[in-house]
Amino acid sequence: MIHDSVWNHKGKYDTLLLLMNGTGIFSSLQNVSNGLEKLKKLLNNNGQILIDSSDLKFLYEEDDDDGLWVDSTKEYYGEVTFSLQYKAMESEPFDWLYMDFELLKTYALKAGFKVELVQEGKYHDYLARLSI
Repeated sequence: MIHDSVWNHKGKYDTLLLLMNGTGIFSSLQNVSNGLEKLKKLLNNNGQILIDSSDLKFLYEEDDDDGLWVDSTKEYYGEVTFSLQYKAMESEPFDWLYMDFELLKTYALKAGFKVELVQEGKYHDYLARLSI
């Protein structure tokens, strides 16, 4: 489920920062289109979103045949479920989305954003700029 505190906010901003694998805020691919539309409403004219993520494809690549092993119960290999634990305390499981840049670009263009790859890291990570 998408975090209500972000999605019900009414302010307007020049820049939204969604960092530390910021695509996780969408939880799953199912929420990306709606999430991008809501984020767009939070932007002033000429506003931008700086968002980063990692492409988890490398975790599923088969060394011997260039194949890709993925969890068939998930729509996309970047959809993961986490649970946090500290000593005897444990959180409820929550979904998180790691999107590769090309997939983010596809969704962002459909939502009416201009998309720029700002930086590509050496560990399958990137920083993107979505602008109106």
